[in-house]
Amino acid sequence: MPSPTAEELLASISGLSPELTQQAADRVDECRALLAAGIDMDSVQQHLKDQDIPIVIAVLITTRLIGDHPSKLKAAREIVECSPARTPDSALSRPRH
Repeated sequence: MPSPTAEELLASISGLSPELTQQAADRVDECRALLAAGIDMDSVQQHLKDQDIPIVIAVLITTRLIGDHPSKLKAAREIVECSPARTPDSALSRPRH
């Protein structure tokens, strides 16, 4: 039986399998708990990356975490794509001599 979060995802997004929907819903609930415990969004994004959550699913999860933002999808994309977890470390990307 899908969780309430999974039911909400299924109702608002078509094309996701029930298994993927439940996995995303579990991450949403997990990340909501992290945020409620005072963990910042950058750390939440690192947590998602550490769990090998693809960027597109991380964006989906983040849209649920930011609430009623007027440009929710754009804001979620920026949060995920610009998070330190998803951007290459400039020290690592510099050429070495």
